[in-house]
Amino acid sequence: MAGVEPFPLLNTSADQLHSADVNVARRRRKSSGLGGEIRAGDTGAPALASSRVSLNAQDSEHYSSESSEDHSGAPKPLKRRRARGFFSQLRQTMVKHTFVLPACLLLIFLTGYAVNPSEANPLHHFLFLSYPIPQDDPLKPVHYGKGKWDIAFVAFYTIVLSFTREFIMQELLRPLARKAGLSKGKHARFMEQMYTAIYFGVLGPAGMYVMSHTPVWYFNTRGMYEGFPHRTHEGVVKFYYLFQASYWAQQAIVLLLGMEKPRKDFKELVGHHIVSLALIGLSYRF
Repeated sequence: MAGVEPFPLLNTSADQLHSADVNVARRRRKSSGLGGEIRAGDTGAPALASSRVSLNAQDSEHYSSESSEDHSGAPKPLKRRRARGFFSQLRQTMVKHTFVLPACLLLIFLTGYAVNPSEANPLHHFLFLSYPIPQDDPLKPVHYGKGKWDIAFVAFYTIVLSFTREFIMQELLRPLARKAGLSKGKHARFMEQMYTAIYFGVLGPAGMYVMSHTPVWYFNTRGMYEGFPHRTHEGVVKFYYLFQASYWAQQAIVLLLGMEKPRKDFKELVGHHIVSLALIGLSYRF
């Protein structure tokens, strides 16, 4: 009898007592078998803890089953959802990459012209100079007249310059600004100024070349009035004139849309753009 302890040890831990109570409770629960299954109400509905992913999956299966069974030609919810998703993604892409919209417009113009690549196609006036004047001497450069189709030429190359500006700024100059360690607040200013420098770095020498083919070389102002009024222009002169008009028209659109942060001389800049467009238009017309 000496090896039997009538009472449990006094130093029994609380964890051991708790585990013993849990085991007793579990045994009691298992012993309470009431027989048949009790179904109070509709227990086939999903629990409140169902995840949103699973519910969406069920909805998609439901819509797909309805779309497969619906043969009446009514609009299908799944297709509408996909359409909304496509346009939403397209809008986000255009906001993030602003050169996508002008690129799409250029693709439409080029595709439309590729269908019938001839002067009979109205899109020919958007891509190429209009009103060529036949020359008796094939060695002389072709001259071009003036007309309303020149506005179409300016409009198309305004889109071209819009694409060029946004693509160069976002895909070339922004990575350069990051690599140079500039702060985000200076990225926009850096890209705008660098694009302007690149444009005039290319068009400046091109303008000197065009000037060399005219009586104005080298800044000979008397040559501006020789043969006045100027009814026709050599092809390279007309192209440069209209291309410059496209550039300033595109810059005016940038100002109107607020794509650049306004500076202290914003009003003066707007006036400069108006004067530049007026000078180009009036000097070209007369």
